[in-house]
Amino acid sequence: MNWTAKWVALLAVIVLTGCAGTKFVRPAEADLVLGKTTDQQVLAQLGKPFQEASGLSNGKTIRTLAYAYASFGGEPKNRGVTPVHGLTLVFHEGKLVSKLYMSNLMQDATDFDGSKAELIQSGKTTLAQVNTMFGPAPGEAIHPAIKQATGRGLLYSYQEMRGFTPSQKRLTVVLDPQGTVIDVEYQTQGTWK
Repeated sequence: MNWTAKWVALLAVIVLTGCAGTKFVRPAEADLVLGKTTDQQVLAQLGKPFQEASGLSNGKTIRTLAYAYASFGGEPKNRGVTPVHGLTLVFHEGKLVSKLYMSNLMQDATDFDGSKAELIQSGKTTLAQVNTMFGPAPGEAIHPAIKQATGRGLLYSYQEMRGFTPSQKRLTVVLDPQGTVIDVEYQTQGTWK
C-alpha cells in the first residue's frame, strides 16, 4: 500500500471511530514549496500532526506528517457524507517532496471527474490540458515520492464516507520537466453515488 492509500485509509478510520482528528487550517501554497519547505517549518506552523510515520519510497527514507479533521458540524459537498478534510506531507532528508490536500467539504471539495482519466495520453497530454480536465491539482510530488527522478507529479484525491462504507478515488499524473505527461495512474475503491 502506498503512502496515499495509507492516508486515505487513515481518514476512513477517523470517521469510523468518531475521532475528530487535529483541527487545522490549510496552509497557503507559498508555505509548502517542494524541495524547500522543511518538516520543522511545518511543525512550527501546523503543530503536532494527527499521525506521523516513517518508511521507504522508491528506495529512499521518507517521513510523513498527516493532518486530518472530521468536521461533524460542517457541510459536505454531497448529502449523507461525513465531512472530512486532511493534509498529508511527505519529507525526504527534511525537505518536502509531496503535499496532498483532500476535502469533501462544500467550500473546498477536491472532487474530480475520474472518467476523464482515460483521456490522458502519455507523451501527448500537457499540463494545460490536465488543468482544463481536472482543475489545479490539490497535491504535488517530486522524487522520491514519485519514481521519476525529474519532473513532478500532480495528485488528485477524493473520499466520501457514507455510514460505514468508504469510497475513494486517486489520480496521479506525472509530467516531464517540459510539462508533458509521462505517466498516469487512476485508482478507485468502493462505490460512487
